[in-house]
Amino acid sequence: MYGIAQVEEISGISAFTIRYYDKCGFFPNLQRDKHGSRVFSDADIEQLKLVDALRKSGLSIEGIQYFVKTSSKDPLNPDCLEVLKDRLKVLEIKKAEIDASAAMIEKAIEVFRQVDGPDASDLMDL
Repeated sequence: MYGIAQVEEISGISAFTIRYYDKCGFFPNLQRDKHGSRVFSDADIEQLKLVDALRKSGLSIEGIQYFVKTSSKDPLNPDCLEVLKDRLKVLEIKKAEIDASAAMIEKAIEVFRQVDGPDASDLMDL
């Protein structure tokens, strides 16, 4: 069992975000110690990482709440699998867009490197 500071260190997710996710109801079975502090199991940490990935994929808070509620009742629910597949598609599209943007910027950098003059060298120092 881990306290929130340990979970922050393990997961790389800020304590503020972890508390927010808990308030959103993303950890329906989260335990508390005798002082009322959150106590996380290994399974809770995996749930946190999944929730964070879903959030970063653009899934709304309401969508994550639906996913958590549905998967906690039936981990093999086909709706949950569809949510995961959809999020993966979204991330694949975002990744392709980012890769294309990076390639365009790399190309622009090469153009700037080929230009002579004080303005171009000033830009390369940035």
